[in-house]
Amino acid sequence: MTGRKVTTAAAPSEAETGYTEHLVSEVGKISSRELTERVIERARHAVLDWLGVSIAGAQEPSARAIQQLLTAEGGSPTAQVIGTPHRLTARQAALAGGIAAHALDYDDMSIGGHPSAVVLPAVFALAEELDKDGPTTIQGMLFGYEARKMVAAACGSASYDRGYHGSSTFGAFGAAMGAGRLLELDPPRLRHALGIAGTQASGLRASFGTMSKHLNVGNAAAVGILSARLAEAGYTGDTTILEAPQGFAATHNNGPADFDPTGPGTSLRRRLAVEWLVFKPHALCGATHSAIDGFQLLREQHAFSADDVDEAEVFVSAQHLEVCDIAEPRTSVEGMFSIRYAAALALAGSATGPSALTEERIQDPTMVALRGRVRVTPVPHVRNITMPTEVRVRLGDGEELKARVNALAVKPDNELPRQWETLKAKFVGLVSPVLGADRTDEIIGLVQRIETLGSIRELTDRTSTER
Repeated sequence: MTGRKVTTAAAPSEAETGYTEHLVSEVGKISSRELTERVIERARHAVLDWLGVSIAGAQEPSARAIQQLLTAEGGSPTAQVIGTPHRLTARQAALAGGIAAHALDYDDMSIGGHPSAVVLPAVFALAEELDKDGPTTIQGMLFGYEARKMVAAACGSASYDRGYHGSSTFGAFGAAMGAGRLLELDPPRLRHALGIAGTQASGLRASFGTMSKHLNVGNAAAVGILSARLAEAGYTGDTTILEAPQGFAATHNNGPADFDPTGPGTSLRRRLAVEWLVFKPHALCGATHSAIDGFQLLREQHAFSADDVDEAEVFVSAQHLEVCDIAEPRTSVEGMFSIRYAAALALAGSATGPSALTEERIQDPTMVALRGRVRVTPVPHVRNITMPTEVRVRLGDGEELKARVNALAVKPDNELPRQWETLKAKFVGLVSPVLGADRTDEIIGLVQRIETLGSIRELTDRTSTER
């Protein structure tokens, strides 16, 4: 840490057992030995995708609003706000960065929500403030991803069904754990950091379709840094926060049966959480992606046009209706959560990046008419938004076409080179309009060798728009 003294209290010495302690112990096993080429390659993919959506997202209205507010507040300029000219405190940068990363709804996904949009703004902002090198920053990432995954795995989907936004509620724990690793907190203080994060973990699905969905994620990133910093200074939290009778699982789930601290994903395995990330090719809610891919596949196979479509149907889970069934979207954030609009884009052969989310495009009479021919039908065998989606198209001549697609599958190791090329193309499309072609290429080169960087500032400094 540079330029700052923290007065610390004596480290607490608990001997409690439980899932919170188990999580800290398991995640603490991640060391430099886990930085294999396979893991580093997955980390590079995560960083590149996160930087791309953050730099582009920083230009969005929700991101601009928080930047204006935070710069007016002021603070020690220790961390770059990615994709902006601003430097703020690490906690402020994490708040602004989390909002930007989620503003386009184009960020990666995994069990329980969107990991990178919460974990990486916290880790990179604090790593920059502390002037950490590339390998240490990657370890902070791995700690954060793993902790978030273990909380999500143990708690399951009940809290999401009840209306909590898992990206932020689970993500706060990941951000705290990643920040705690950078601060080199010992296990007792890490448990306190999780306790402090848990009492602040928040975010409601009612905010979907509004800017406040982005705020959920940014707030969780900032909570991570605040929680770790407080624990560093000797601040206390409930060190059994996950399993406590009035703790996180008990209050967010329906009952004890929803919390399984011994199930799949609740311990460290051969595959780390960073290896289970799914990257979004479409700038819409992830629950729409299988439908988009299904209709795109049928267009590719049968070469029909939007004018040929008499009717289209998407067979979905009841959860889809709660998450992405805005029938008549008018704004960008509403369009992201309209499976009918997503289907219409695919049926029209249109781009599904950020350019598809302008109000002009969403309200285009041709698109409005096309989405009006899309039916959304819940079926019991599709149990949730992560399962394959079935789509059907009836053409004007009476021909019926069907497809079944799962767009949320993790790419196997042998497809990583192709995934990298896909992510590079996505990054160039997002970043070059903001930073120009030369700087875009420079950032790609830095990410490609992130594990060799002597200071993470070499990378974060290049994301500034002030040049």
